[in-house]
Amino acid sequence: MENKSFSLILIMFIVCAAVSMAKEPADNTDTGMGVTVYNANFAVIKEQRQMDFKKGLNTISFTDVASSIEPPSVSFKCLSTPGSVTILEQNYEYDLVNTQSLLKRYLDKDVYVSIKGSGADEGTQIVGQLMAARGSDLILKTSNQTKIISNDSIENISLAQIGEDLVTKPTLVWLVRSESAGSQQCHVTYTTGNIGWNADYTAILSADETALDISGWVTINNQSGATYKDAKIKLIAGDVRKVEERKARKMIDYAMVAGAGDAAFEEKAFMEYHLYTLSRPSTINNNQTKQIEFITPALNVPAEKLYIYERSQKPDKVQVKFEFDNKEQNGLGIALPKGKVRVFKRDTDDMLEFVGEDLIDHTPKNEKISLYIGDAFDIAVEYKMLENTPSRRSRYQKHSIELRNRKDEPVTVFVDEKFSLWGRWKIEQSSHPYTKKDASTARFKVKIMPDKTETIEYSVTERW
Repeated sequence: MENKSFSLILIMFIVCAAVSMAKEPADNTDTGMGVTVYNANFAVIKEQRQMDFKKGLNTISFTDVASSIEPPSVSFKCLSTPGSVTILEQNYEYDLVNTQSLLKRYLDKDVYVSIKGSGADEGTQIVGQLMAARGSDLILKTSNQTKIISNDSIENISLAQIGEDLVTKPTLVWLVRSESAGSQQCHVTYTTGNIGWNADYTAILSADETALDISGWVTINNQSGATYKDAKIKLIAGDVRKVEERKARKMIDYAMVAGAGDAAFEEKAFMEYHLYTLSRPSTINNNQTKQIEFITPALNVPAEKLYIYERSQKPDKVQVKFEFDNKEQNGLGIALPKGKVRVFKRDTDDMLEFVGEDLIDHTPKNEKISLYIGDAFDIAVEYKMLENTPSRRSRYQKHSIELRNRKDEPVTVFVDEKFSLWGRWKIEQSSHPYTKKDASTARFKVKIMPDKTETIEYSVTERW
């Protein structure tokens, strides 16, 4: 009995100790990097660092920041002892050490230029006041003349001393007041440009063209001027308003990271946008384009193939479209970020062949997606205006649309005729039935047998 009581007391002690440990504040001595990338070519960088301070005023250099940083966006917080460290002043130093930046600081100062020799000539040294350093030439003023020295003849250039304000990497320099001396865990957040992401999708058509296998990748392009090592990566999808001048991006390096098993990203709604969080840390190198699978491939998604003729868009072509629903029962049912969808189909040799692509906008779950992948080769179309009678407040027209099916199988073509939104329209006569698709569209559904022709003729009166 005593042993049972002792065991019960021991178990209760262990449980209480575990609960007590769970309630203790988390140890924040670990450093960490977080990157939230937006599809408008900017990102929010969040970094924790252990930093040393002396009591009173400190000058602190915070290095390894992005060269595309937006300095006014910097936010600083001391995590170890909140409120004990205050930034009084901030300078962003970005004039990095290089030949041109050094020479600019020595204008009107003496420099020592060693000139290359040739053969037995060991060369010479010229001392003079630097008047200009333009292109590949130096212009020096000596005691009795002005010399123009080409870059090809220069062995080396010696300077009296290096400017103290030059830095080797982009750096935030802070004037800081600390209430005590010691090491503190600090959190720094800032916004940087020249890093963005977009979604890319691959859709593989089934042999009978009634279904699609769909996979999705995110492409992160980092030209921000910094590497983010072992970062927690988040992606924001949506039309976030940010006032900035967008610049062209140049791709330098390329890396692909494939997902394993489940989708690499967890998706959730976030305010009026959608947030995708990578389930593991990953490094984004500077000048790198990285691809990561972000949705589990959806297999056999039911799709409908449509032939659509819309004269206002393409007067002599029939468009080929595929439509499918972004629903959970189809293996999808998540918010799909805007991006390019590339469509492929297997040939009889089992090799994938590209058959078209389209751009989709941000698409919520349970919405229909329509892909316009190209124009039909074997369906010819010819339009004619048969009659046009305008008046002051109305217009009468008669149209003819000839569709020729040169395929070996029947096809159904949807013909969408558009009318002005600011008027009222009425089809007076028609060779084929139609439906009013919307306020400005009449849709004709026309089935055409192999190697046959169907001609739609209709007259319409528009009033305004």
